[in-house]
Amino acid sequence: MIVVDRLFDHAQGAPTRPAYRDATRTIDFSNAAQAVERIGARFGEFGLRPRDRILIVSENDVATPLLMLGAQRIGAWPALANARSGAAELAALRACAQPRLVVFATDASPSAAGLAELEATQDWDDEACGAMRVAFDGGSDGGDTSASIALLLFTSGTTGRAKAVMWSHDGLAELGRVLAASRATMAGSVVQCAGPLSHIMGISNFMAALEAGATLQLMPRLDVAALATAIAAGEVTHLSLVPTAYQRLCDHLESRGVSLQGGGLRYISAGGAPLDPTLKQRVERLLGLRLVNGYGMTECAPGSRTRPDRDAPASCIGWPEAGVEMRVDGDDTGELLIRSVTRMVGYFGAAGDTAAIVRPDGWLATGDLARRLPDGSFELVGRKKEMIIRSGFNVYPAEVEAALNSLPAVSHSAVLGRKLDDGNEEVVAFVRLRDPGSIDAATLVREVGQSLAPYKRPSRIVLVDEFPLGPTGKILKHRLGAELKS
Repeated sequence: MIVVDRLFDHAQGAPTRPAYRDATRTIDFSNAAQAVERIGARFGEFGLRPRDRILIVSENDVATPLLMLGAQRIGAWPALANARSGAAELAALRACAQPRLVVFATDASPSAAGLAELEATQDWDDEACGAMRVAFDGGSDGGDTSASIALLLFTSGTTGRAKAVMWSHDGLAELGRVLAASRATMAGSVVQCAGPLSHIMGISNFMAALEAGATLQLMPRLDVAALATAIAAGEVTHLSLVPTAYQRLCDHLESRGVSLQGGGLRYISAGGAPLDPTLKQRVERLLGLRLVNGYGMTECAPGSRTRPDRDAPASCIGWPEAGVEMRVDGDDTGELLIRSVTRMVGYFGAAGDTAAIVRPDGWLATGDLARRLPDGSFELVGRKKEMIIRSGFNVYPAEVEAALNSLPAVSHSAVLGRKLDDGNEEVVAFVRLRDPGSIDAATLVREVGQSLAPYKRPSRIVLVDEFPLGPTGKILKHRLGAELKS
């Protein structure tokens, strides 16, 4: 199946149903299909051929899915870049994907417009996408031509070096089918997409909505006030966010003494980062639904999820999704391995990087540490590269973060290990307080120490006003680690 064909199915069966909506415009399936045909034809006029990469620099607005599907229409490979990345990061993404064309969707993104000003570009206007600018690159072949590629998504993992993950049409279509079923997404659903489409969580929302013929509600940047208003008005049925985004939504609701119980929400889920028990309880109390905890990664999604009709601890990432195999590489706790039709084809132009994590039998090494629970579900305990070894004991940052986040004074935290001269590691915690100045670091160390074994207790707590966040709202721990080294 070619992913874009699903759009044309809905254009035939439900032409006037809203397909994509942002703060300023709505486009139905019929007009979306016409726009995709028009955009694909324009890409052809620009000289694009099958397997050429098209780098789409945008934020979450109606233009993004239309440009992506337009590229697929002519067999080109769309690669999505968040316009908020900045010039240096964009240059790294271009070097990675080697596109023949770069499209800046400037109409709804001042950031994209600013990046477009840095180059010699050509103007392009489309009635559905609005104002755009394009730049032409060399676009070498790259050597990866054997599979039917639908999309490139960028990831850097813990290295900070960009890699382009190749998703096939079959993989994306299966992603949509599995998630539409497990999330009970259907025609008439409104799927909120506050996470960028340049991230696997955004693409997961996009594909579930496309499979079901639901409306995808796009939000360029997380606006918790607007999101809360839309939920209260019954305008959103499905919500999937990273934990820090839920944290912001809960803070907003609690500061106003309101909840969203009884709104139009039918399904809520979290993913992209560990979920701590305190936040899970707050979300469920304020939104009135059980928070599903999902697991996946750019290289393979979906992975697993808890169930909306069954209680599970926050550390549990649930049971494998349909068609997904998962196992732990070890007797008790070990690296989580995953195998699925929805696994990536590989990293573009980087066969060595692909071979480093994909085994000959198809199992993908996730880099996450987990254990299998007696009921067949899995519990995530941390990242393999983030595990701290202190005095010979393993310390998992997620466990320390959960203890810190349970303290009334703490908004959220991030825990890292710091190498000492003697080869040991110390536990360092970065903490943001709910009320700055309400407590000092020494008192926090004493309070959290009451719920942690001595070797797990932070030897140092750094109070911060804000955390460095990625486009989805995920805390960027590698930047905090750089601060420790400086």
